[in-house]
Amino acid sequence: MLTFFNPGWITSRILLGYFLLASNIAVEKWLLETYSLYEINFITAALFMILTALQELLNRGSLKRIKPVSWKILLLISLFTLGAWHCFLSALSGLSVFEFGAMSLLSPVVMAALAMLILRENPSTWIWPAIGFGMAGGWLMMQPDWQGLSSSHYHAYMLGALIFSSMRWITVKYAGENVPASTMIFWEPVLVLVAMIFFIDFAYLWNNITPMLLSSGVLLFFSRQCLVRSYQAPVTSATSIAALIYTKLGWTLLFGYLFWGTLPEPLEWFGVFLIVLSSWIIVFRTTQSSRLVSMDQTNNR
Repeated sequence: MLTFFNPGWITSRILLGYFLLASNIAVEKWLLETYSLYEINFITAALFMILTALQELLNRGSLKRIKPVSWKILLLISLFTLGAWHCFLSALSGLSVFEFGAMSLLSPVVMAALAMLILRENPSTWIWPAIGFGMAGGWLMMQPDWQGLSSSHYHAYMLGALIFSSMRWITVKYAGENVPASTMIFWEPVLVLVAMIFFIDFAYLWNNITPMLLSSGVLLFFSRQCLVRSYQAPVTSATSIAALIYTKLGWTLLFGYLFWGTLPEPLEWFGVFLIVLSSWIIVFRTTQSSRLVSMDQTNNR
């Protein structure tokens, strides 16, 4: 009998979540050819908040659970989200969809390093070779299309995005249960929404809005719902969800080939291997921060 807690159903939902997340990356890459990152982020943030509030209203009958509490924590989370979203789209504008998807797998490496510095966590000795493999893999991913300093800023944006994203989830961990999850999810993009107002022309955006532009926010919302709800299911573990994140890499490879005709070079494949090995070691060999790492992987936008 198929139930919402059936392992097969939940695995399918996780796979769907990563497919939607990869689709969101491909859609945003395509949109960057027509729209500015400010317009994309504004529409995505607005739709994300609207859909989250609508879901809460339909499921709970009220919006009490998204009532803002602990403004300092919410604003800090939203500030890190603003930095992460801006850097992610800035990096995506110059990287291929596959390269972007591969380098996003470095999130456990960045998270582990920051957890040691900020949360004073003491992971196992496996962390050091994992960080080394991750750094080497990221460096190799840069080499095939290296054009000197003219292209290095895209990789710097990607590193910045991973740092901001990791800081966001470290703040979530610090907040603990003092701030309800529904509240954090709803208010997460509020500073993105406010900041983008100063950079966009509303008349131009209104006249040029398309279903494809709206789909970016919809894809992000539904991917988040699939992954977060699967994460909360009692029959799943952090590592089981983290292990399936590599399917996102397959989808970005497929989308990159179908829509842009790009395929990774051999050096990039070796870099991907080192990045996957690095994140696998951190997720499966270090246990103190595995839950936080998995949260970052499932919500790395």
